[in-house]
Amino acid sequence: MKKLIIAASVCAMLTAAQTSFAQAVQEGKAVKKEMKAEKKISKAHELNANARSGKGLEIAGVSDPKTRMAKADRKMEKAEKKELKSDAKELKAVAKAKTKKAAGVD
Repeated sequence: MKKLIIAASVCAMLTAAQTSFAQAVQEGKAVKKEMKAEKKISKAHELNANARSGKGLEIAGVSDPKTRMAKADRKMEKAEKKELKSDAKELKAVAKAKTKKAAGVD
């Protein structure tokens, strides 16, 4: 909830500071993707810890420790992809702002 409030306030500040609403939307999307990545990372760490400790439901042949570790690894890979997408959104927003400034559209 705290992150959501911070994200909303950042978007509001960007909207007030800039004439372009699209720029603020880009920043908001980047923050949202970053929050999703953090959530996926925490889930991957939880799955990893559960696989190591043997905690949770274990079905023979389906959820052995090796399979559970593989699932945690896949979750971590997806989280890393989300982080990359978040960084890409931020870079896109900065590039868009510089392009507008260079064109004198500000």
